[in-house]
Amino acid sequence: MPRSRPAPVRDRRRRPGPGDVPVEAVRDRMSSYVYGNITVLAAAIAVDPEAIHHGSAIWAVLATAVLTYLAHVLSHLVAHGIGAEETDDAARRESVASIVRNANPIATSGLIPAVLYAVAWAGWVPAPWAQTAALVILVVRIGMVGVFMQRLSGQRPTFLALWGGIVLAAIAFVIGLAKVVLTH
Repeated sequence: MPRSRPAPVRDRRRRPGPGDVPVEAVRDRMSSYVYGNITVLAAAIAVDPEAIHHGSAIWAVLATAVLTYLAHVLSHLVAHGIGAEETDDAARRESVASIVRNANPIATSGLIPAVLYAVAWAGWVPAPWAQTAALVILVVRIGMVGVFMQRLSGQRPTFLALWGGIVLAAIAFVIGLAKVVLTH
C-alpha cells in the first residue's frame, strides 16, 4: 500500500507569499494601508512643532491611527452583518478575525511618526526635523504602493508602477493638506 504524504505544515514564522493570501484579503489590507497612511499623514501635517515639544503630537498620531482603525473595523463589522443570518458561528468568527487582521495596516501607520515625535520630545532631534521625517516617510510609504501591488500580484515591479505610486503619494499629500486646511 503506497504511503500518503502528510499535508505540508506552514511555518508560522514565514511571511505569506503573494499566492498564500486570498486576493480579497490583500485588497482589504492594501486599502487599509493607503487609508491609514493618508489619515496619519493629515494628522502629521496638522501637528504644530510646539505639540512635538510638549509630547502631545505623539498622542495625536497614535490616536488618529487607533481611532481610524476602530472606526474601520466597526464599519466593516456592520457591513458584514448584511446576510449574516445565513452564516454559522465559526464563519462569523472567521469573518470578524479577517476584518480585524485586514485593518491592521491602519493601526500601524502611526507608529513611525509617533516614534519620531517621541525622539524629538526627548530632545534628541529638533522638532521640525522629526516632523519633516515623519511626513517624508508617510509619503514614501504611500508612494511605494504601486510596487507593492505588483509584488503582491506576483509580478516584477516596473518603473510605471513606481510612477503610479509617486502620483498616488502626491494625491494623498494633497488630500491630507486639504483635510488640514479645511477642517482645522
